[in-house]
Amino acid sequence: MKKTIIIFAILGIAIFSLLRCGNSAKNKNVAESLAAPTDTSFTINFNPFPPAELDSNANPKQLVEFAWEEFLALNWKSSYSKNNKRDYPDTTWTYYNEPGAYPDLDVWETFAHKTELRPYSNKMQVFDNAPHYSYRDSLIAANSSTSFTLFNNLDENNEIGSCDMYAHVNVFSKKYQVLYEAKVNRFEYEYILNNYPDTGKLHKAINTTRDNIAKFGAYYQKGVNNSCGCPVGVICLPCGSGKSTGTMEIKAAWRRLTNLDDSTKFFTRKVIYYTKNAGGKVVYNNITYALIALHIIHKTQNYPAFIFATWEHVDVKQDSMGYVLLNGSGNEYGSIMTPMRDSIRSITTAATNYVHSKLPAKSIWQNYRLVGVQATPTSDSTFVNFFLANYVVESDRTLNHFNGSSIGHPHDHGANVLFKGNFYSMGGCQGCHGATQLKQGTDFSFLLDTVQKPVLTPDIGNKNATGKLAAYIRTFKIADKQVLKLSNGKEHPLKK
Repeated sequence: MKKTIIIFAILGIAIFSLLRCGNSAKNKNVAESLAAPTDTSFTINFNPFPPAELDSNANPKQLVEFAWEEFLALNWKSSYSKNNKRDYPDTTWTYYNEPGAYPDLDVWETFAHKTELRPYSNKMQVFDNAPHYSYRDSLIAANSSTSFTLFNNLDENNEIGSCDMYAHVNVFSKKYQVLYEAKVNRFEYEYILNNYPDTGKLHKAINTTRDNIAKFGAYYQKGVNNSCGCPVGVICLPCGSGKSTGTMEIKAAWRRLTNLDDSTKFFTRKVIYYTKNAGGKVVYNNITYALIALHIIHKTQNYPAFIFATWEHVDVKQDSMGYVLLNGSGNEYGSIMTPMRDSIRSITTAATNYVHSKLPAKSIWQNYRLVGVQATPTSDSTFVNFFLANYVVESDRTLNHFNGSSIGHPHDHGANVLFKGNFYSMGGCQGCHGATQLKQGTDFSFLLDTVQKPVLTPDIGNKNATGKLAAYIRTFKIADKQVLKLSNGKEHPLKK
């Protein structure tokens, strides 16, 4: 009898153990299913044309897929050397047949520079013309071989007047300053060229839009007659339809490499940058710089408040980056500080890993990662990627944790986005660009604003800024009419 009891007891323990193991395996599977998706769960296409649209209720996975498809398309080889066509890919090229690490010219590089969009000459040219830059100053070439027709024109030396950014600040006595450029695609350029080709017409439309933003708010939602069109005299950038891409803008951050850097890990280009000679004349120079960050913003039918996505070089945080704040006169003050950036989401990292696994091992883009994506505006500061920024483009608190009504009031939690009839106090990139929608009437674009453009002297690559922050603050304060009290005089509550 005792023997039988012992046998049954052993069998019971064995069965319990087996069941427990089975439940543990089941629980493990459940836990794994809730974790960040594995590489094989993504659908990211390597296509030469950017995606034209995204589901209106896109989840985080769809957002990062969309972002990477944009990035891959814009870094496709340009067809310019074959047909002199800008913003168009060489459809015979792929990421797998390029003998080098990257093409000699990518699609996004052929976008129109901001000085082509807003030339000092006040005469816009045909989009497909060779690069042509127009400033107030008479520029001097550094030498007879210096080119002024390169596609990368680094004419910004600071983060929209907020701070200067440097690399290797704790290593060398010399500062290696980060320089920037901003560009627009064919859709935005030709919209301005066809409707507001000179400063007078553009400023009139901008002021009309700003002063009647509540009235025109209906246009800043999912299109009008499914076209995102505005009446003549109102700024409403095209959002595309069908397979057409819609408005896109990019901002790129570059720096000079040092003997500590492995140049094979960077996307590099010969660029235009600016200095001043002993007589105070502006000199344009050519040198090789390395890309360390890239923003892409994209307006679609479903996302008229733009989809914001940003990338950075994988080593950017270990390259001893540091920023120095600028005062209202554009002069540096205080000590060098470490840049800010919120952590990258696991699903974003998983998407980057997926793309890296599909790229050739020699691809330069193995060294660049997606930082995050913003799409639908919200006033909830706990929302994921609410303070989206990368490490070297929005580095100080003013920009990195922007959540205000203007650049002059970056943290007042004021309204900065009008979306589907509601006002939001959005954070990060989208909130900062949104302030231009309400305060400037430029539909999320800093490149169309009225702040000393196109007469602004080009920024100087080895000097302090030229008072741009003061200009921004003055202009925004002029337009700062209490955002919640708009043209109809009524107050509009913020939407969560």
